[in-house]
Amino acid sequence: MNGNTKLKTIMQEFNDRFPHLILFLYASSERTQSTKKILDVEKTISEVREKKSEDNAIIRGGQKVKNLEKMMDDQFGLYCQVGYRNNEGKAFYTSSEKTDNMTLRELNEHGATQGWKKGEWK
Repeated sequence: MNGNTKLKTIMQEFNDRFPHLILFLYASSERTQSTKKILDVEKTISEVREKKSEDNAIIRGGQKVKNLEKMMDDQFGLYCQVGYRNNEGKAFYTSSEKTDNMTLRELNEHGATQGWKKGEWK
């Protein structure tokens, strides 16, 4: 992904690769807010980012959750959280040391065994 990529494209492609996971994207200023306002998914990275990087960001299945979240902050200045929807449809972030140290592939497989909803990227 690069500055021309729409946020909804990132979120949908992420969910296509990891169907039991969701990618939440916020402005960096939302990090400390108790209620967070999700960025407009119709915008591109270059329209919302707070840092500019010439590097393209690549998401891989072997990448740890915490490393993906850090990469989005380092390269684009975006507050990123990996999450999921439980079997009732309620959204959660992965926030424990255990889940943040899992790879995206491992976490997705874990979500499948836990009954997390599939294909719920919005």
